[in-house]
Amino acid sequence: MRAHATIALAMFFTLVPVTLLVPGLHELVVVVHGGSTTEAHAFMTVNMLAGMLTVPLAMRLARRTADIQRWIAAALVINAVAFVGMMQAPSLPVLFAFRVLDGAVHLPAVTLLMLASNRSSGVRRGGSLGALASALMIGVALGSPLGGWLVDRGPSLVYVVGASLLVVAALVSMAIASVPIPAPGPSRPRYAFDRARLRGWIPLLYAFMDRFSIGVFVSTFTLFLTQVHGLTASERGVLIALFMLPFALLCYPVGRLADRIGWFLPMIIGNVLFGVVFASYGFVPKGWLPLAMLASGVLSALMFTPNLLLISDLAERGHGEGLFGAFQVAGSLGFLVGPIVGGGLLVLTQGGDPVSGYRTIFVLVGGLEGTLALFAYAALRSLARDVRGTERVGSRSSRSPTRVTG
Repeated sequence: MRAHATIALAMFFTLVPVTLLVPGLHELVVVVHGGSTTEAHAFMTVNMLAGMLTVPLAMRLARRTADIQRWIAAALVINAVAFVGMMQAPSLPVLFAFRVLDGAVHLPAVTLLMLASNRSSGVRRGGSLGALASALMIGVALGSPLGGWLVDRGPSLVYVVGASLLVVAALVSMAIASVPIPAPGPSRPRYAFDRARLRGWIPLLYAFMDRFSIGVFVSTFTLFLTQVHGLTASERGVLIALFMLPFALLCYPVGRLADRIGWFLPMIIGNVLFGVVFASYGFVPKGWLPLAMLASGVLSALMFTPNLLLISDLAERGHGEGLFGAFQVAGSLGFLVGPIVGGGLLVLTQGGDPVSGYRTIFVLVGGLEGTLALFAYAALRSLARDVRGTERVGSRSSRSPTRVTG
């Protein structure tokens, strides 16, 4: 339990800086460096693109040692240096160069923290991975309001606080205990991701679709609240908080639930119902929007932690630890594509009636979310039965070193 708490704490301090810069995007890029609105948007994407390229490299390096806490700490220290570099950047190109460095080390650090949690969790992984997911989401949710408060007092403060939190995360990560890596073999490769097996692609499709829908949510849905319902910035912030808070707080309980009943039912039910709720955004009366946000947050927790457990089970059953890295890349790609597709669909479908365009987008995205869950049902059902059967047979030896996943 101490190891799980340490990893979750490191994840929390690592994730707060992710959204710390978001509220001050205009001040940090446009005001300080004279950048354009397009460059401000690019500032939010170049780091993610860099991370997508470096995650596979980090996984290949980390698979050679059980002491991955050293890699995590090193990445976080470099991340802190990148924040200091952004604060002192004399020009926009230098700012972007350090932003690329930020992404190149941050996403691998998050991936390796997930890997450390998986390696140290044994058979009953739902609670530990759920705690990790809660720490991740709480960090993301806290970063935005904290960043807004700091920017109002001076744009450079977000860099100072972000760098400090990353150093703290690095120190905490050094306390993560080493976990022996199971010996690779024909049925348990250490890293390989078998692209020919359908099951390995399913959690990646989930990761892409979940982050894709969040990308549409933070862009298109926010515009919908402004243009159709006329909500102020503070009112939009409250609705987003009603989404994020139950999402963050319920990941751990959902993980414990999955330890009891498995990941299959929560993940399938969560994805189908989330798709239904998302599709209803354009039809829900203004006064019911808080309930829609609460439902979205609860269902997101029901989706996220079970998907981590699915990846863990697949990694144990022959897909290798590389699946964790592929999960991060797929999710990042979904978040990048979401706003682009949302904006493009809005132009194509809006016409003279702004409400109909938004409704079409929300129905399409919600339908895709639900369709993916139904598509995956048959492919995952047999795996879920195999996993539950293995846990019942192996429950008496759950502390055996051979049961460490990865």
